[in-house]
Amino acid sequence: MTMFQRLIAIAALLSTLLLATPVLAAGQTVTWQDVLDIASQYHPPGCPPSLTGATCQEKQAYDLRIEIFRLLEQGKTPAEIRQILVSEYGNDILAAPPAQGVGALVWAVPAVVIILGLGIFILIVRGRRPPVGG
Repeated sequence: MTMFQRLIAIAALLSTLLLATPVLAAGQTVTWQDVLDIASQYHPPGCPPSLTGATCQEKQAYDLRIEIFRLLEQGKTPAEIRQILVSEYGNDILAAPPAQGVGALVWAVPAVVIILGLGIFILIVRGRRPPVGG
């Protein structure tokens, strides 16, 4: 990470904290941890696949965290935030996409392969036993 990127990250953090101050002063309980907990469920566009909205340092992730903060500030629940983000960005924003279509295959294929492998292993082991009484 270059010095410029670090300065941007620090500025983003400080500005977010400054945005949070009036909300906390007004008696709301929106915390930075609340924002990070929700952001960890999303994959911002432009961020590496292994990073979520809570861990990515790209501008898109910062924008996502600010959007989540503002939605929480408005009293939106995590489920409502999910609906808003999915309607805005599509299912690609989800860090764990729903198990439907190709997503369901990603979960089902390994389970089927394991079950078939165990079945074949059992058949091979039974076939190698010497005959009883022989």
